[in-house]
Amino acid sequence: MSDMIRAAQRPFFALAFIALAITCLTFSRDYAVPVAVAVLIWFLINALAGAIRGLPGVRGRLPLGAAQTISLCLLFGALALSGRVVAANLAELGAGVSGDEEVAFAKLEALLARIGIAVDIKAEEVFELVGFDRLIGWTVETVRTLLSDASLVFLYVMFLLIDQRFFDAKLRALLPDRERREHLIETLDHIANETRLYIWLMSMISLGVALATYAACTAVGLKGAGFWAFAAFVLNFIPTIGSITAVVLPCLYGLLSLPDPAAIAVLVTLLAATQFVAGEVVLPRLMGDRLNLSSVVILLTLVIWGAMWGPAGMFLAIPITVILALVCARFPVTRPIAVLLSRDGQVPDV
Repeated sequence: MSDMIRAAQRPFFALAFIALAITCLTFSRDYAVPVAVAVLIWFLINALAGAIRGLPGVRGRLPLGAAQTISLCLLFGALALSGRVVAANLAELGAGVSGDEEVAFAKLEALLARIGIAVDIKAEEVFELVGFDRLIGWTVETVRTLLSDASLVFLYVMFLLIDQRFFDAKLRALLPDRERREHLIETLDHIANETRLYIWLMSMISLGVALATYAACTAVGLKGAGFWAFAAFVLNFIPTIGSITAVVLPCLYGLLSLPDPAAIAVLVTLLAATQFVAGEVVLPRLMGDRLNLSSVVILLTLVIWGAMWGPAGMFLAIPITVILALVCARFPVTRPIAVLLSRDGQVPDV
């Protein structure tokens, strides 16, 4: 009887723990988001430092600390530059539909009239229907959330980099048994290497998508190209939904601000082709099975993390879930969780 009671208690305690964790993460949003961003940046800094130390002519000559310092300066310099670009482009976006929208609507009305649809398109009604103020506001809120605590994130990253050299000493103190310690170190190294590689590849792919988006918007004369490029970089970390949004938002804006229908068609083609190549060709080829997450899991994680941490949670959802799957796959007790999170049930052997 006691065995049956214990068996019935396990699901209850598991659900209670999940509910408690979600509650704690929700109420600690203002403090947890900078920590999560700092950890991801810490992984990215180590990945970038490894790439710098592997450059021809530098291999074996540059100390790890110097490479990390260079990486830190590059990343936060890029972050500051991105903030300036976004701020400069917001004003341009606001004025982008101030004079050309009437021409665009007139051409759209003429096109619809040719196929027998008579409609009077008013700018105010279109703006209200599309909700550009809400769409741009959501994006601005995401940027604000990720950038407003830059000093706090920088502080966390600095402490992680400083403490990194003492990790081995702490493990030796915690696990005197050499065999267990070596097994744990091997496991942690595998998780850290896979995480660094995942974040590095995703960042490089997102950077490529951002550059291609900037080139496409500039080529057709769409205002705010820098803003759309930054939005594409951020949204590329959100599978499927982010890719669709990164195409739809600038194209809708182009529909209102670009008077030439041919330019809009070119913009749609270029952005859709960019997202297709990045998501269906480059990502699978470079990532392999590292993003082996179920589609249902991806959707649920986006909803759950978005509800807990807002727009920043949707940006962080997939990296956190990938790291969680890597950690769970390396320990026999949590391996079933990794299997449930995976797309095909195949997880690496412990």
